[in-house]
Amino acid sequence: MKSNLSKFSLIALFFLILVGCNQDDAEDQLVSSFTTEETELNAKVDNTAEVISDTFLQVYEYEESDIKSPIHPFLPDCATVTITVTDTSKEVTVDFGSDGCEVRGGHIVKGKVNMSYVIDTEAMTKNINYTLEDFFIDDMQFVGSKTVTRQKVNDNGNPQYTMNLDLTVVFADGTQATRTGSKVREWIEGSFNGNWGDNVFLITGAWETNFKNGNTHSTTITTPLRREASCRFLVSGVVELVRTNYSGSLDYGNGDCDNLAVFTNDNGEEREIRL
Repeated sequence: MKSNLSKFSLIALFFLILVGCNQDDAEDQLVSSFTTEETELNAKVDNTAEVISDTFLQVYEYEESDIKSPIHPFLPDCATVTITVTDTSKEVTVDFGSDGCEVRGGHIVKGKVNMSYVIDTEAMTKNINYTLEDFFIDDMQFVGSKTVTRQKVNDNGNPQYTMNLDLTVVFADGTQATRTGSKVREWIEGSFNGNWGDNVFLITGAWETNFKNGNTHSTTITTPLRREASCRFLVSGVVELVRTNYSGSLDYGNGDCDNLAVFTNDNGEEREIRL
């Protein structure tokens, strides 16, 4: 009887250990899957949001340039630009329509960008405000506004743009998140030559993303992100990610134009991320 009881106890103990191990493995797989999916989503938002900055800079610099061509060199033909000028200010609206326009890099943009600023050609710094109206990039909607401080020349002798972020992102499934923070774009190559395709920017900054469930995610650029106008994706740079359930770093690569990045978690484990 004791022998049978001992056998039963050993079997029960083995079963509990097996179930516990399987449960731990399942939880690890779930967390790993969640981590990868969320990191990919975050990277896609970061990459897509740069289209807003591209559009803003293209339009502003073209409108303030001394030489203009009858056809806008940066915007697609399906975009409409409306300008209202007073003695002291200028308002510029870029309308991509409700059906959308394909911009450089292959993104489909819908809606309007409304921009306003004071006219002062001699100012070394200038504040430019813009708001987004029914604005979509691919399947993500961006709601909100930005204040951009344009600096003619920074300490490196380059034009620079400091952007205060206050945006809501609505994903295709209806999920929403808000972003606040700041981002700095330094124009390091191709400035003011009339050819947007050879422009290169270095991006620094930090921001927080808040979800409706109360989770707060923070992002800090630790190695400047390199944005090349000729490429759809960020080509290099590193960001530090701190999330509710995990943290780590995301490396955008060594300069190649591709849709890949590498996420490294706190344990040193690496995963390839598609942008």
